[in-house]
Amino acid sequence: MMKLGEAANRLSRLDVLAPDGVEWALAVANRNFIIHQYDEINRELTWLTLSRDLPTWKASLRGLVDQAELTLGDAV
Repeated sequence: MMKLGEAANRLSRLDVLAPDGVEWALAVANRNFIIHQYDEINRELTWLTLSRDLPTWKASLRGLVDQAELTLGDAV
């Protein structure tokens, strides 16, 4: 969740629009909470978030990942 939030923060600063079903701000907020308030983490809630939301986000982000791989492949 920390890595996803950091990536979301960077993408939003680059004005990359989040695909349907993905909220950059939510990912960033989760990252900030985990990093700065780690002593208050509810492990059950964190697991529910990962197990329910992450598969949907993965599918939604597939297009951006494919586009990035093509762009990076052209640059090499």
